[in-house]
Amino acid sequence: MPAKTDYAKLASEYGTPFYFLSKTEAKNRVREIKKRFPKNAKLCYAIKANAFLTAFLKDEDILFEVCSPGELSICEKIGMNPNKIVFSGVVKTLEDVKRAYALKVNTITLESKAHCEYLLEAAKSESQHKQQVILRLSGGNQFGMSEKDLAECISKIKKAPSIKIRGIHFFTGTQKKFKTISEEIPYIEDYCTHLKSDFGLENLEIEYGAGLPYDYFSNQDEKHNFSALEEFSKLIENSTFSYVIELGRYIASPCAKYVTKIIDVKGDEKNKYCLIDGGINHINYFGQMMGMKVPKIEHISQINAFSDAENYTIAGSLCTTADIVIRKIPLSAPTIEDLLVFNDIGAYSITEGIYLFLSHPLPAVLCDDNGEVSVLRKITETYTLNI
Repeated sequence: MPAKTDYAKLASEYGTPFYFLSKTEAKNRVREIKKRFPKNAKLCYAIKANAFLTAFLKDEDILFEVCSPGELSICEKIGMNPNKIVFSGVVKTLEDVKRAYALKVNTITLESKAHCEYLLEAAKSESQHKQQVILRLSGGNQFGMSEKDLAECISKIKKAPSIKIRGIHFFTGTQKKFKTISEEIPYIEDYCTHLKSDFGLENLEIEYGAGLPYDYFSNQDEKHNFSALEEFSKLIENSTFSYVIELGRYIASPCAKYVTKIIDVKGDEKNKYCLIDGGINHINYFGQMMGMKVPKIEHISQINAFSDAENYTIAGSLCTTADIVIRKIPLSAPTIEDLLVFNDIGAYSITEGIYLFLSHPLPAVLCDDNGEVSVLRKITETYTLNI
């Protein structure tokens, strides 16, 4: 059994707030997911969910969805094999596509006719190679192409000997209900069946963003709940198509915690508040509206004083009434310098917060590797960016 983390010691050494990532948890999460995949499916990690996990996972037998030039630079810096990269992103320039082509990434995603033209131009380079592409079918939003535009792109690509169509990309959102998934799979398979027939395409894969749900507010330990994944796997296991399944939040959520310090305690008989040195600029739980839902947190008291729990509102350090992290949570005698540890914070919070608002510092990012703690990012001032 792993030793209990001494968050007070870490807070004293590195300051608060900080994110605490587990390398072991990330690798185990991927392996547990892969164990439940059918034989016709391969896993792709959407690194936008938490780019810090990418270095932990780069040697796993999975693909990595990269959605920006910056994310591509992250992959280069950590020495990832380009053959594991799926270069996506709704906005690409000709230079972006040429760069990905020159790197010989595994796959380039085409989101529009413009992307198709960029790739055809890139493929004219002297260092030609067989570049795989997937074409994204729109789900009724700004992403991907209409069926008409997609067909036009296929016709052009089939004339380019150095480009190979690997498959079709389809993604409509995250935290999906199984009913939505069970309707989308027959739709995309039927569409791909007609494409194979109409254009003579062989071995067409489906790259599907399943958007599997992760319940941040459950009383159970969700990191061991794979029921949604198992149900999904049964849905596609007998398919005639091979799948690449993109997952981000579902992988990253249980792989990190967020530790923040209570800076002030105040209120009256009606409302009691704990003010923390973090806030909504650092904490993002999908589906939590103005603190109305309560994620799993741990209260670490500095004085070990116990009393009957009372309801407190957890508010952050931003000067806005919107900075309510939890509106109602029972705490026992919270005091200044106590710590609050937020669980399941591994997805999006580290990179999606409004970090420049009020010029507060960026939290530190720490990594736990079997009890060995390293610093991935020190507390970093942001005020220099706002001058």
